[in-house]
Amino acid sequence: MGKTAIIVDDSKLSRMHVRAMVLRNKPDWSVVEAANGDELFKTLQDTPVDVAIIDYNMPGDNGVETAAKLRAGHPNVHIAIITANAQDAVVSGIRALGAAFMPKPLEEEQVARFLNSTALPLRRPSQAVPE
Repeated sequence: MGKTAIIVDDSKLSRMHVRAMVLRNKPDWSVVEAANGDELFKTLQDTPVDVAIIDYNMPGDNGVETAAKLRAGHPNVHIAIITANAQDAVVSGIRALGAAFMPKPLEEEQVARFLNSTALPLRRPSQAVPE
């Protein structure tokens, strides 16, 4: 049985592009969309998801903030964050959440790798090392 993925991006065109990549690689999956973090959490009230692909730059909460809230309430969702902003602070923030980093422009092979990785146990957020 297929999983359910949600694509969170304020650009309808970007959501359509990512949806097409997901369905080409996982045709048995369901895909839902949200334009921002608020829509994501409204959708989750009715539709459980296994995978979230979240754009970094959105109005309201950015992708890392949205992913942190998602992780807090839904710890078993596999999360990837898409961004052209590959600064160390952004990438380390993404990885600290146990999320995958996918740089823009998005390549299909990269999306396929992430989707395939969701069959593996979830990467847990990094824990602070006690002193």
